Amino acid sequence: MPDRTPSIPKYSSVKTLLNGLFDYAGLFPPASLPLEEAIREYMDHRSDPDAWMMGPFVVPVSRLDEVVSLSALFTTESPVSFDVLPRRAPSIAEFYESLREDLSTCAQFETQMQGKASVDALEFSFPSDALLDGKTAVSSIHQVRSILEGAERGSLAVFAEISRSENYLQQLPLYFLGLASQSTENQPIFGKIRCGGMSKSDFPTPFELASFIHTAVRVNHPFKATAGLHHPLRHFNETQGVTMHGFLNVFFATTLAGVHDLNPARIQTILEDERSESFRFTPSGICWNELEASTTSFLKARSSLGLSIGSCSFTEPREDLHHLGWLTQ
Repeated sequence: MPDRTPSIPKYSSVKTLLNGLFDYAGLFPPASLPLEEAIREYMDHRSDPDAWMMGPFVVPVSRLDEVVSLSALFTTESPVSFDVLPRRAPSIAEFYESLREDLSTCAQFETQMQGKASVDALEFSFPSDALLDGKTAVSSIHQVRSILEGAERGSLAVFAEISRSENYLQQLPLYFLGLASQSTENQPIFGKIRCGGMSKSDFPTPFELASFIHTAVRVNHPFKATAGLHHPLRHFNETQGVTMHGFLNVFFATTLAGVHDLNPARIQTILEDERSESFRFTPSGICWNELEASTTSFLKARSSLGLSIGSCSFTEPREDLHHLGWLTQ
C-alpha cells in the first residue's frame, strides 16, 4: 500500500508554492507511461492527502478516444479535469483549421464521458509565422480567441507556447504584448515556456529563460512552465548529459523579479544557482541570498504570474522537498 501520511509544509510560503503546482504529465518523457497506467497513477494521487498539490491530467487530443475506452476508471462523483494538447501545425493558417477540429473532438469527449471528465485547459505551440511582427502576433492570438468563442469554449484556460528560434529574444515582447492585448477575464490566454525535453536543444539557456521571465513580469502576464522541471533545484542530469532547470529557481526568480525589478542578468543568476542553502522559506515569505519577498508577494506571483508546471512525476518533487526539509510528515 502507498504511504498515505500527509506532507506538511514547513511554512505557509511552502504551501503557497505547492498549491496546485503540478499538472500531471505522466504520458510524456522521461516517464512515458502507458495511458492506463498513467491514469491509474493519477487517480491514486488524487486520493492522496497531498492531492492539493496537483493540477489536471495532461493528454494529447489524439488520445482522448483511448481515455473514453477507460471511462470505467472514472466517476461522476469525482470528475477529472483534463489539460488537452491540440495538434501541432506548420503554419498559423493550418493551425486555425486543426484547432476547430480539435475543439470539436474535446466537446465529443466530454459528451462521451457523461460527466466523469471535463476539458478545462488547452496547451499549444504557436507556429513560427504567428509572431513575425506585432500586428501578426495580435491578429494570430485574436483569431485563436475567436475560434474558442465560436466553439463556445470561452471558459478554457489557454496556454500558448512560444517556440525558441533564432529570433526568440526579438519575438518575446511581441508574443507577450499580443497575449496581453487579447486575453480577457472570460477568455484567458496565458504564456507557456518549455524548459526541457529529450535533447539538449530542448533546454533553453538560463539567459533565454531569464528573458522570458523578465518579459512576463514587465508585461504582468501569467505563464506556465513545463518539461524538465520535476526537481526543485537546477542540477546536472547524468543520464541526459544536460543541466536541468529547477522549479524552485523559476518561481523564486519570477517573484523576486517583480518585487525587486530585476534585470535579465540578475534573474539568470537565480536560475543558475544550484545551492539549496541560497533558497529559503521563512515564516514571513521567501529569500534568495539577500533578496526577500513576503508571503503575500509570493502568493500574488503564484496566482497571477507563474501559474503551474507540467511534471511527468508527482512522487519525485515531493521526495526532493522532503529531503530538503521544506515538507515534513
